[in-house]
Amino acid sequence: MNIRLKAVFATMIIFTVVLVLFISYAFQYLSQAREAELAYRSNEVAELVAFAVEVPMEENDLNTLHQQAERFIQHSDLAFLTIERNGRVLAHTQRSDTQMNDVTIAKYPIGSPDDKSGDVIIGFRNHHSDAVASPIGQFLIWSSSGIGLLAIATMYIMMLAVTRPLRKLQKLSQKDSDPSSFNMFFQDEIEATVDMVSSMQKKLDKSYQQLQNSIRDQKYSYVEAQQIEEKNVAIYNASLDAIVVANDQDIIIEFNAIAEQLFGWDRDEIVGRRLADTLIPPALRESHIKGMQHFLESGDGPVLNQRIELPAVRKSGREFPIEVSISPAKTKQGFIFVSYMRDITQRLKDQTELKIAAHAFESSEAMFISDAKGHIIRTNPAFTSITGFESAEVEGEKPRTLSANPEDIQFHKQIWRTLIDSGRWNGEISLRHRDGNELPVRMSMTAVRDEDDTLTHYVAHFFDLTEQKHNERILRTAQHEAESANESKSRFLATMSHEIRTPMNSVLGVLGLLKETPLNVKQLGLVQTARESGELLLAIINDVLDFSKMEAGKLTLEKNPFDIVELLQQTLDILRPQAANKNLKLNVIFADNTPQYLIGDGDRIRQIVLNLMSNAIKYTQEGSITVSIKCARLYTDACQLQIDVSDTGQGIDQGHITDLFDEFTMAENTYDRRHEGSGLGLAICKQLVNLMKGKIEVDSQKDVGSTFTLTLELKLAEKEDCAPLSTSNPTLGSTAEISSSIRILLAEDNPANQVVLRTMLEFSGLSADIVSNGQEAVDAVSKIPYDIIFMDISMPEMDGVEATQRIRQMDSPTKDVIIVALTAHAIRGDKEHFLNQGMDDFVSKPVTRQSILDCLGRWQDHASKAGNQRDIIKHQTSSARGQGDTNNGSGSATDCPPQNKLVDEPTLQQLVSDTSAEAAPNLITFYIEDAKIRVLKLVEAAESEDFYTLEFEAHTLGSSAAAHGNAALCKLCRSIEAFCLEQSFDKALDTATQLAATADASFDALDKRLQRGLTMK
Repeated sequence: MNIRLKAVFATMIIFTVVLVLFISYAFQYLSQAREAELAYRSNEVAELVAFAVEVPMEENDLNTLHQQAERFIQHSDLAFLTIERNGRVLAHTQRSDTQMNDVTIAKYPIGSPDDKSGDVIIGFRNHHSDAVASPIGQFLIWSSSGIGLLAIATMYIMMLAVTRPLRKLQKLSQKDSDPSSFNMFFQDEIEATVDMVSSMQKKLDKSYQQLQNSIRDQKYSYVEAQQIEEKNVAIYNASLDAIVVANDQDIIIEFNAIAEQLFGWDRDEIVGRRLADTLIPPALRESHIKGMQHFLESGDGPVLNQRIELPAVRKSGREFPIEVSISPAKTKQGFIFVSYMRDITQRLKDQTELKIAAHAFESSEAMFISDAKGHIIRTNPAFTSITGFESAEVEGEKPRTLSANPEDIQFHKQIWRTLIDSGRWNGEISLRHRDGNELPVRMSMTAVRDEDDTLTHYVAHFFDLTEQKHNERILRTAQHEAESANESKSRFLATMSHEIRTPMNSVLGVLGLLKETPLNVKQLGLVQTARESGELLLAIINDVLDFSKMEAGKLTLEKNPFDIVELLQQTLDILRPQAANKNLKLNVIFADNTPQYLIGDGDRIRQIVLNLMSNAIKYTQEGSITVSIKCARLYTDACQLQIDVSDTGQGIDQGHITDLFDEFTMAENTYDRRHEGSGLGLAICKQLVNLMKGKIEVDSQKDVGSTFTLTLELKLAEKEDCAPLSTSNPTLGSTAEISSSIRILLAEDNPANQVVLRTMLEFSGLSADIVSNGQEAVDAVSKIPYDIIFMDISMPEMDGVEATQRIRQMDSPTKDVIIVALTAHAIRGDKEHFLNQGMDDFVSKPVTRQSILDCLGRWQDHASKAGNQRDIIKHQTSSARGQGDTNNGSGSATDCPPQNKLVDEPTLQQLVSDTSAEAAPNLITFYIEDAKIRVLKLVEAAESEDFYTLEFEAHTLGSSAAAHGNAALCKLCRSIEAFCLEQSFDKALDTATQLAATADASFDALDKRLQRGLTMK
């Protein structure tokens, strides 16, 4: 190769190298300049940020730091901004469109370098990459490269063109070359080559200029891209959705503030963790991982780029529903998945409630909704069905227009006031049907308020009461008819009681009088049989009335302390004679765990046991009857008492046990019954047990015997709370004194009863005037000042109640005469009714001579105060069970024995003389027991200031004390009674304070006297 050729090749190579170096240097220079400029600007911005946050940093004002960071990040050149202290991030903001590989990071201290309070770290965006990646940038780069390549190619072609003549000339220089094959195209190829190089130089200059322009444009594109990035960061931070970004390895790389609030994770602790392990529920993790792998392999994702509802899991482990939209994005590092999530718990709840509300709105219950001003805006089909109004007819109207009484403005205002005050109104209201009829409804209105407690709507729902009101009228009519029927039954029972008791009064009275006349043994037996039959009939009547009271719900139970041991012993004492007549043994067994003192209705319990034992004696021909009592279950303040009544009688057939406790049912339900009775005994027991919330059962075997088990739950009591139980048995009498001159009027229409009552009084040395009706009684009282009137209730012309009212209306002292109801009316409430009508006392038929004398004894004090006291006769009276019906005869204060003695010996001797030395101690013992009860009643009456009870009990106790020789106690009681009658209540209460001490001393003295014995003198 000659020198010229070598020069051409060298020139081309040098030119190519220089061109390449020049372009490379230009790019390197521009890159270094850009990086220096970015470093300078980033440091400068970091310094400015550090200066701006120095004050809030020192004051530890995190809110201001966050606000400052949010402001700075709005600058388009900033990719992120972090403010930290000792490695702890205090504030951090970042643009969502930031590519971390195109960011220049600068760190600057806050405060002096020696005593810095923290550091500011900023990421400054490198916009050049975006400009280069843009179409214009790509065009410029490829254009510059193309021009360079084109220049090289041109130089190569030109070199070939220049060297071609030289190569031909070289070939011509060879020996075997053909000179004719050489053609010269140019006159001077070297000059042409120089021209070509010159032209190429110009083109290179032009390319260089274009490159400079491209770099300048790239710089402008970088600034624009930085601004876009800042906008994207602002949008990212302003998003209301949680944004979670994960790469194709399922690693979380971004987690915004809303996501922190939603899931409970801090960004620093969750970034770098697997999405499946933190936010995906365990049941969906495998599906999530498979779905991601499927997308990476095939590019297909069924759940991508759409909103779906899925469960997610919080840091606490609790699952909740979210709506999520997942969008994949391709980066240089691979795919990233951007998820936008929001909690839809409340939305689903609201949707459910809306569905329920919609279903309820379409229900059969009529509804309407009104706005805050009360205008109806919507109704449901049931509203139209009930009222007849279509929705369009009432929309915009106020509910008052639907009312049957729209003129009642105050009523409707009250409804709205209630709604505003309490938020709800319920009540009955009458609406107007479309056809004009009145429509009774039950309406409930509710005020609806929003989250700001602002009233927005009223919701009303109602239902038609027309049928209910109609049914209520039918029920009221039926109830009235039932009550009328029940009242008729009660009147029937009362009438039957009266009609049966009236002749029974005559029968038993005559038999009682006949028994007191001289009779032989046979006659006495006949009289006794007749009287027992009459008393059985009376017991049946009492059972019927007792059952009627329970059936009508008029029977009430007492709750008083009692001694269960004493109760059963008394019951056995009552039935022992009947058992002895049949040679039957009566046994009672008390378990060791049985509480002795209980609280309940002791009399009703005794009635049940008495009934069960009477039946056992009735149906047992030989053997024994055993009463067992035990505590089946013991509680803190109560016990479950079990009483078993067992017999060795004939037993009960199993077919009869199921209806044994029905009314009018007997175990021996055949025509050849050997035992009398009403068949109500066990039914009454069952009713009483039910009232006590107890249980009664029977276990029986035919020809072996029966066991009735009574189970009651009773409260426990203390011994000192229990008063001695009363007994229904007649007791030995005590002496009382009745004036023989007492004026008695007997108003009775039945001639037989007139004879019986007159004979009873004559047997006692008393006399009476007799009239046959109420009018005659009024006429007699207007002429003669009677002391006491025994007034029958049911009489012709004028009944006893009207006669009493006429007498009470008289304008004379006779209007205060004592009037005693003498009647066969025995239904519960009769006594109270007659007393409310102006009568003073009540004696039920059939009467006995003793009950008449007891009544006279209670009221003769009024006669003595009227100056009607005459000769005194003595007679025998009996005591009744704790009700003041015994020893109630009273006199004036002079009736008491010498009053400076606790025990008056002459009175005791008179008692022995009137009875016997054997009977008197029993009478005195019973008197002491009864008197102690009355003392307690007197003390309670004084404490509660019950002056009626105080006067009555003082009167009764005074009479008993006088009859049994307790002189001081008698005087004290007479004083209390007198003060009450004079209405000197303060003196009565003051005197009553001495009662307990005087009574205790009197009873102790009488008991000591009794221990020395009583003899007839």
